[in-house]
Amino acid sequence: MESPLWNVTEEPTRLVGIVMNSSENSSLIGRVACVTWDPMRNIFLPLVYLVVLFVGLFGNCIALLTFLQNARKVKKAIRVYLINLTLADILFNLTLPFWVVYYFKGGDWIFSEVMCRLAGTFYYIATYSAITFMIFISINRYCTVRMKKLNLPFNKPVGSLCTCAAIWVVWIACAIPTLIQQQSFKRGTIVKCFEVYSGKRFYVYASFTFFLISLLIVLLSYISIMKALSAQGKTSQGIHRRLAKSMVLGMLVVFLVCALPYHVFLIPWELSRANSEEISHCGPPKAIDIIHQLNVALLSMNSCIDPIIYCFSVKRFQRELLRTFRKLMRCLPFQVHTFEASEIHIRSTSLTTS
Repeated sequence: MESPLWNVTEEPTRLVGIVMNSSENSSLIGRVACVTWDPMRNIFLPLVYLVVLFVGLFGNCIALLTFLQNARKVKKAIRVYLINLTLADILFNLTLPFWVVYYFKGGDWIFSEVMCRLAGTFYYIATYSAITFMIFISINRYCTVRMKKLNLPFNKPVGSLCTCAAIWVVWIACAIPTLIQQQSFKRGTIVKCFEVYSGKRFYVYASFTFFLISLLIVLLSYISIMKALSAQGKTSQGIHRRLAKSMVLGMLVVFLVCALPYHVFLIPWELSRANSEEISHCGPPKAIDIIHQLNVALLSMNSCIDPIIYCFSVKRFQRELLRTFRKLMRCLPFQVHTFEASEIHIRSTSLTTS
């Protein structure tokens, strides 16, 4: 049974480096567009993006201020990785307003071509750089528990800075083809952005392979940490090792809940789009399209979960977080004393449990 609530245009695949050449552009311009409404794409997804925007941007900005207020701890390798992960999440959040407007307007890009390139490119850079930072965070925590005497270069302060810089450079380099090519085009009476599907199968396979390797690294790190802690017994487990386990577990949950569904269905979704691109018609959304939209929404929630992980896996993060709130409250015209009492409670609780 066909439904009138259908938009033939689809969510752009979240991959870096998709290139649109002139022949593809001309063929897409001449294609007939179906502009009817798709509630999954034009209501559900932008609403999820709005929630992620406000919750994620607020949480990550507060987390960044918390990490930066102690200059001595910023020099530690784990803090360097966490700060860069937070920056990647903030970058992702800053691209969402453009996509919220885009989808609420039925997939019609009202901004410039330059903004289309930047919003799409940094959307992907933030997504996959965050995954890369999670890999090195998991390895760092594994070394803290199992290989403490092994001083790997990327686990040192200077080495971690160089590693993070290299990660940003690599993903930006991967995005150069996207930045230098036109990414918006007119389809009927509307302008589409980042919705070219032909010629990108290589990037789909590369993205899936990269994620699979990343998932295996995080999973093996968690299993190794669990084995080490089980062998030591609960009485001999230090606070640093328990927090290391909690952090890697949090990263693993993010991979399994937020990123795994998207990448598992990415290849079949791409194949379905490639097979249907030659057909210009309107019809009901396929099940794979609905699943893809849900997976895109789940993937975006990654930036909201990371600050929660910090609260339960970074030593003294809760106390530093309260101090950050107190500093922010001093900037307000009225004084709030609730956080002083809360900090006293946090200190007394930590003394009791230590």
